[in-house]
Amino acid sequence: MSSRKIAAKEKLRLILPKVDSIFESEPAVLLIDNEPVMLVGDIHGDLQALEFIIKMREKINCKNILFLGDYVDRGPQGTEVLLSLFSLKIKEPEHVFLLRGNHESVDMNLYYGFFEEIGSDQKFLLRISLTYDKMPIAAVLSGHTFCVHGGINGTESIDTIRKEEPFPYLWNDPSKSPGLTNSRRGSTVKEFGHDIVDGFLKANNLKRIVRGHTALETGYKWWFDGKLLSLFSCPDYAGIGNDAAFSMFENKELEIFVFGNQQK
Repeated sequence: MSSRKIAAKEKLRLILPKVDSIFESEPAVLLIDNEPVMLVGDIHGDLQALEFIIKMREKINCKNILFLGDYVDRGPQGTEVLLSLFSLKIKEPEHVFLLRGNHESVDMNLYYGFFEEIGSDQKFLLRISLTYDKMPIAAVLSGHTFCVHGGINGTESIDTIRKEEPFPYLWNDPSKSPGLTNSRRGSTVKEFGHDIVDGFLKANNLKRIVRGHTALETGYKWWFDGKLLSLFSCPDYAGIGNDAAFSMFENKELEIFVFGNQQK
């Protein structure tokens, strides 16, 4: 580990108790009623992408920002990304919101880069996993738009979502096939169709879903006649050359901004 990485890791360690207390005070499903809100998909250890997004937030003067999870793994600067995001959360707890992604877990960190990045420090990884467990799982914007990292688990009420049982909301994906079907991601992961989205939105009196979790060539993809938006905010993810995107939510509408490596 470089001296810079060691310093970032130690700074991160020191702020974990403070950010823990903030996450503990937040429910599993955040209710965010102040607009506009900037929506950000997966970052995956891309500090340059995060810094670009934060600069854009300042440029467009948007106080409220919601991150959809997956801050580490795959990219080289997960430590710095977490340090930046957790510091921002501590500084602006009423305006900065961080959802949990499927890579906010020990199992993923062991195999996809973050554990190696932190010098294979098992004690540190176990400590940060305690923070992961306290993070909110989803958010509802203005009683209208449901935001989550992965997806939904059927047509259930959002009142059933708990921090202790986050798996389907971190992992599930939309599908062209109706119903809840098996996923290529694994036997415990499900894919949900148009009918499931319609049922979920109706059951919860909502109009739309915004989620991350999936690398996309253009950084975003609309599903189900505009009822679901998938966002990805890490350009050139794992060298595949994709663009990235973030979105602005205001007056129940979504405006999409696309950026790439050349703009970071």
